[in-house]
Amino acid sequence: MEDRLSSFFKPQRQSKIGIFLLFIYYLVQVVKGLWVFVFVYIFKKETFNIYLLLTIIGVFIFLLISAVLQYFNFTYYIDQENDEFIIHEGIINKSVTKIKRDNIQEVNISQPFVHRFFNIYKLDIDTPGSSEKEVKISALTKQNATDLKNYLLTEKGIDKNFKVSDETLQNEEIAEVRSIQISTFSILKYGITANYVQSFFALVSLLIYAFSELSNLLKKVEFKTQLDYDTIESRVLAFSIPVILTIVFVVIIAAILINTIRTLIKFFNFKITENNQSFSFEYGLFNTRNSIVNKSKVQVITETQNWIQKKMKISYVKFLQIGKNEEHEKNVAAVPGINNQEKAKLISTIWNKNPVFENVLKPNFRLIIVNTFQWIFVPLLLFFAIDKDLLLNYWFVAIWYVLVAEFFILVSFRNLKLFYNEKFIRLKSGIWDVDNRTFEVEKLQTVKISQYFWQRKTNLGSITFYTSAGRFKIVALNFLKLKKLLNYCVYKIENSKNN
Repeated sequence: MEDRLSSFFKPQRQSKIGIFLLFIYYLVQVVKGLWVFVFVYIFKKETFNIYLLLTIIGVFIFLLISAVLQYFNFTYYIDQENDEFIIHEGIINKSVTKIKRDNIQEVNISQPFVHRFFNIYKLDIDTPGSSEKEVKISALTKQNATDLKNYLLTEKGIDKNFKVSDETLQNEEIAEVRSIQISTFSILKYGITANYVQSFFALVSLLIYAFSELSNLLKKVEFKTQLDYDTIESRVLAFSIPVILTIVFVVIIAAILINTIRTLIKFFNFKITENNQSFSFEYGLFNTRNSIVNKSKVQVITETQNWIQKKMKISYVKFLQIGKNEEHEKNVAAVPGINNQEKAKLISTIWNKNPVFENVLKPNFRLIIVNTFQWIFVPLLLFFAIDKDLLLNYWFVAIWYVLVAEFFILVSFRNLKLFYNEKFIRLKSGIWDVDNRTFEVEKLQTVKISQYFWQRKTNLGSITFYTSAGRFKIVALNFLKLKKLLNYCVYKIENSKNN
């Protein structure tokens, strides 16, 4: 192992098959950008054009040369003296990327579908505060990818000779025996019960986009048959309400099926492997991914569950690390379809216990009035001011909006809670998908409370918790209790810094 690791201390190139992968990548990008012209040519031309053939050959040669140059100009190595990982890349505009090993947040190993044919892997290196991957190495052998990941994520540093005892290796192998396997049936249940609303609107948006692109394309090709929104709208409105509802129902079922298939492909054979410092996720049918979550760097654990998933006893758990937040879903380590026993076991590996909360704060009922004014009264007032006649003509739509919006406000109010004990804080929120965000008091960066002048008489205020993975706020709580909680949090934060 010492010989393998020492090879990283001098410039290395990727596997030679990387040339072919780069060529395929460039080719896919060109095809994605020029597919419209290919479509037009197929339907517009009747004979093959020799100039088109020469152009295609020229593009292929250019892409192949670019792939070769990109391969030979990409090198990586470890600067052992400065403890940095360094990457040189670029053909014309050359660049050098240096990453301190202490700043490396996450190293992921994946094996996309094309990589499987050549038995090579892709490695992504991520650092705090970045929404994009800092470094991508596209073609490594499994041994090189694993060795490089293990070195970059080692917390305790290794001497300059990079010697690792057999006893240490043996202990690591024993530690990796502890694992959790998420069953395919659990992932299937999660796929059916999650993200169907987003999938529905995504499918509708895709259909609208496809219709728009096809309509523009037919105009360019000068087809006799043209598509326009007025024609489609008139034909749709000619249907009866049951037919329209049936179409909507079919689209919803299609969205659920698409989301379920996508979830199964993405999270297939999900395996969690634990050792003393971290746990790794390995999953994927066509694109196999392997990511590591360092236990000490986990800032927030989010448990998401809707009513159906609660009955099925499954949930979706996210682990937010330093520099990560829930806005960048791709960079968040998550486990789908995990049951209650597996979830309790996984959380206990990080915090050595499952938090139990003795205290709870609930928002004041005045929050319902504020939200009703904000989401119902103000929109209807603005709509009335803009087009009074339209609002009066469709008064039944306005009534349905009021009823549905008020129902959502009441459900959101009921779910909004703040739990806390001596070591942990949990924020509960949501309407259908209910989130429970839990974090340790000692890992908080700071805590702030605030109160508007009109809240003084009612003794209400809000509190905001700042972590390395983002900030979390809850409003309309008892201000005196918030002060006590603030003082306790500040004490614990300062005490952790001194220790």
